[in-house]
Order: sequence, then C-alpha cells, then structure tokens
Amino acid sequence: MSALAWDEVFDVVVVGSGAGALTSALLAADGGASVCVVEKSEFIGGTTAASGGDMWIPLNRHIADQDTREEAIAYVTRLSDGRAYDPHLIEVYVDTAAEALDYLETNTGLVTRAHKGLPDYYAVVPGRIPGTKDVPRSVSCQPYPARAELGEHWAGRVNPSPWVKPPEVAYAEEIEVVPREELLRRRREGYRAKGGGLVAPLLKALLDRGVSVRYSTPGRDLVTNEAGAVIGVVVGEDGARKRLGARKGVVLATGGFEWNPEMVKTFLGYDVKPCTPWTNTGDGHRMAMRAGAQLGLMTSFFSYGVMHDPWEIGRDGDPLPQMEMGLGAGSIIVNQQGKRFMHGGYTYNDFSHPFNFFDQRNPGFTNKAPGWCVFGAAQWESAKGVFGGRIVDGAIVGPNGQPAPSWLVAADSIRELAVKMDVDPDTLEETVLRYNAFAEKGEDPDWGDPEQVRSATGPDTTSLKPVVGPVYGAILQWPGTLGTSGGPKIDADARVLGTEVPIIDGLYAAGNTAASVLGGTYPGGGSCVGPSMVMGYRAGRHAAARPARDIG
Repeated sequence: MSALAWDEVFDVVVVGSGAGALTSALLAADGGASVCVVEKSEFIGGTTAASGGDMWIPLNRHIADQDTREEAIAYVTRLSDGRAYDPHLIEVYVDTAAEALDYLETNTGLVTRAHKGLPDYYAVVPGRIPGTKDVPRSVSCQPYPARAELGEHWAGRVNPSPWVKPPEVAYAEEIEVVPREELLRRRREGYRAKGGGLVAPLLKALLDRGVSVRYSTPGRDLVTNEAGAVIGVVVGEDGARKRLGARKGVVLATGGFEWNPEMVKTFLGYDVKPCTPWTNTGDGHRMAMRAGAQLGLMTSFFSYGVMHDPWEIGRDGDPLPQMEMGLGAGSIIVNQQGKRFMHGGYTYNDFSHPFNFFDQRNPGFTNKAPGWCVFGAAQWESAKGVFGGRIVDGAIVGPNGQPAPSWLVAADSIRELAVKMDVDPDTLEETVLRYNAFAEKGEDPDWGDPEQVRSATGPDTTSLKPVVGPVYGAILQWPGTLGTSGGPKIDADARVLGTEVPIIDGLYAAGNTAASVLGGTYPGGGSCVGPSMVMGYRAGRHAAARPARDIG
C-alpha cells in the first residue's frame, strides 16, 4: 500500500503489546522518538501476559559469576544443530540479554529474581549437551501492584491468563512462602505476577513517558513508498481505519500464527492446540510477506502438552486447555494403537514433535493426535486440577454432577479401558505390563535411566511408578503450542530482511512474529519471552537513533 494522507504521524509505530513490542516502544521513547503502540485485543500484553513470564537470560546479574559467554553460545549452537538461519544472532543474543534486562530493571518498575530450582532444560541429559547450567539462567518477575501503579482502568487491561495461577500466588510458590494476609493484600491491590508482572511495569513506564497505547486497534497493512520502504501502517477496525505515519520505522510484534488454521496447516503440517491468546493469527507475518520479507523457521513452534478440562469452558466456548504433559509418575502416554511413544519427563518444548512422526514401516503418521494419557488410581487424587472427577457407580462424575465427556474414561481393568479408548486391548495391556515391569525395577530402558533424565518442569517424572489400579483412567492428550517461532528473518538490530532488497527500510520484527534468533530452540524457561524482549530492545534502540524520514 502506497503513501497517501496520514491521520497521525509518529516516529515509531509498534504493532502488538507483548514483551518485544513494549520493550521496543520503551527504547524508542527513551531515545527521543514519538511512539504509538497499537494492540488488536482489548487486553495489553499479548502472549507474554498469558505466559509464565520467565526470561532465559545468559550471564544475568543473579548468576553472572557462574556463567560464561562461551558456554551459553556453545549450548544454543548445539541445540540449534545447524538450523539457525544466522548463527551470529546467537552471539548477539548472548551479548545483549543481560544488558537489556538491566536496562528494564533500571528504567522501569520491573524487578526480577533468579528462578530457583529451574536449571537449563537440557541439563536433564547431563554430559551430552555442552554449556548447560544447573544454576538459573532463567529469571522470574516479582509480583507488581498493577492497580496501585496503573489505576483501575489500565490494570484491568493487563491480560489475565487462564493458564497460570491467580496473580497473588503465582510467584510465591517458587521463591517464598507468603502469609495468607499478604496474599489477600495482593489480591486487593490488583497485583499481576508471572507474565503480567512483566507487562504491567513496562506499560506503566510507557504511559509515564507519554507513549500512545491503543487497544482494540488491530494492525491491517503496511504503507510503503515507491522505493518499497515501510513508512507507516493502517490500523483499526472496519469502518474506523486510520493511517499512521512512521518517520523512523514500524515494529511488527503481533505474536505467532498458531490461531490461523490455514497457516498452521501450510507451515506446521499438523494440528496443534494453542495455549496463547486467540489474537495470534499471523497478522504481522502476512503484512511482512506483502512487503517482501524473507521468511525463516516457519515449520517450527514452541511446544507443550495439552489436556482439556472436562468441566470448564474457555473464552472461545470450548473446553479449557490445560498445559499438562501427562500426569507424572504412574502415568504413560500412548498413541491410538495403544503403544507408548514418548517420555513425559523431558522438556515441554519437545513434547509435541513425536505426534508428527512418519513411520516408514507402516507408511503414515503413527502418532497422529490425539494420544492418550493412561494412569492409575493414585492420579484421581493427585490430578484433580486437571479433571476433578470422581467415580460413582463405575461412571465419572464432574464437580457439579455432570457426566464426563467421551475423552475422559475410567475402567476396572486395562482391557476394559482399552475398549473405551477404542484401542487394541492386547496392545495396551502389553504396553502397560512392560512399563510396569520396568517401573518396579526403577528403570526405563525405552527412554533412559530416570536418574539420568530429570524433569526440568512439570509433574514429577523423575521417579518411576507403575500404573496401578483399579480404578484405571485415560484422558486425551494433544500436542500444544506456546506460539510459533518462525517469521520474517531479521538482522542483529531486528531489521527485516527482504527478498528483493537486503533490508526492508523502516521495518522491524520481534517476538514470535520474527524468525527465532535462537534457531527455534528452547534452552530454558523463558526462551520465548527472553528473545522477544531482547530483540525488541535492539529494535527500539536502532529505530530511535535513525534520522527521521520525509514521508509526505
């Protein structure tokens, strides 16, 4: 779309409102630029606000004396295994991450701590991956008094997440034991924690600087001049669109494309269940493609296991997805043939990929979704947060007496369970007997010695336990996603690379809108939010330092 009259003109326009978007806006504003942030949703924060809010920051100040640049680079380089489209960006990230975090903590109300007990995720396979650390390269945000700092209106605009615990308790479990009185105070004062604890202080900093922040204002299309440079963006709902000029640049940080079924089918190739805001429909990707952007890593995504809550309905009217990778020790995950096909104790970023396995022996996708999590009697008590059901006269009954859906079943024997699951009873029985025999010995030769496979996050899978009943249960298990990790390729300052020109003038990308600078890897907690923030930092700093262009 070419330039015509502008409704408003700024130096920098940021499309999106997650960590990358807000950090780029902050750095641009602090660099002297006039800035406007536009967000498609009625809420601010994007995927970041709905996340755990951790950031994977090598050499962060909490553990700097226990980390080295060389180790961090070696670690990510090994994980990316040649798939990073520009290996130099791994170095850029490692060299910038701690600096960017320090900047935010110095210039906003953000406070972080080391995420105690959360090592690098591939420390679960010690000795095989160079550069891993048992000390936390991941940092967590402290709870933030959003209502007191932002006021009722803006605090209410920080996106509440259905996937993390209530904001007043979300952080406490990892760092401190918080008295009940303190928890009640946090609730009264509208605290935000985890992802909201990162978004809220960034939003406060932008508002204090006079940055224009607009919600319910989707980005629609980029405006280019005759030379193909991006000089503005069209925003707003149908019938109320505006043309915003950008004298220095436009930053695309609209999230991934996991809620766009056509793009998911085209690029990922199989269905994955999103645990992200519904607004992640690839808007930034499509705008960048129309402007001539190069694309990278479009077949990759950040993974997590998903079960649906049988009794709760999400905002979309469907059963609420829960981020669950099996039900811990005493459960196994099997495919539709009743065969165990993964270990639930590795990192969540690896969980979804076995569902896309192509079997040469029986041509087809043997593990295609959904799978089943099969468990014993103990899980009915320990996993009430997942399905909260109970057995009454052989039937599963929900908290309000409603019957269970067909994808949550129970039986007095594995064979009966298999029939209800519609899988071969002989195969499932053989699978469970094999697993139980190994579990009784405390070994798991199919996926490694449990002493050498320590769960990085999630349920306790470090100690093997047999699947014991009755009662036995099974619940559908789906491949899920925390966001896609492919998009426009960017350089060290988050400038978008073009197909016809080396760099598209005036166009930047960050977060899940950009191709992952870590090669689509997930080295530790916060490997999505961390790179989003860091490349947003570099984008905003670079854009602010540019001379303003004459855009008519």
